[in-house]
Amino acid sequence: MIVIESINHIGITVSSLEESVKFYKELFDFDVIDKASGPGLTFMRVADITIGLYEVPGFKNQDGSKNRISFYVDEEDFEDAVDEIQEKEIEIIFGPEDIRKGKTVVFLDPDGNQIELSYPMVG
Repeated sequence: MIVIESINHIGITVSSLEESVKFYKELFDFDVIDKASGPGLTFMRVADITIGLYEVPGFKNQDGSKNRISFYVDEEDFEDAVDEIQEKEIEIIFGPEDIRKGKTVVFLDPDGNQIELSYPMVG
């Protein structure tokens, strides 16, 4: 058995580093922490969450994919988050809906990658 301690980072394929860095910075306040790891790669962090943006020119997530990143949002902040997504005219593909005694909303980043905001936390 392999013993893991935590998640190092979550890798996300994007078509444009510049556009995706702007999206994750403006929507979630992620900060760039490393652009020097290699060409076409940027690491960003907010709180204890690190994402790696891997640039593949021409990439677009496959329609019908269920791959997603789910971020926990406090119950008091959920409606404000949904309002911001709608104000920025970001495409919502599911929700907001009631789930597990909480709520969820799923929307798309610029490359069609699914992002979910929800509460309560699973488990």
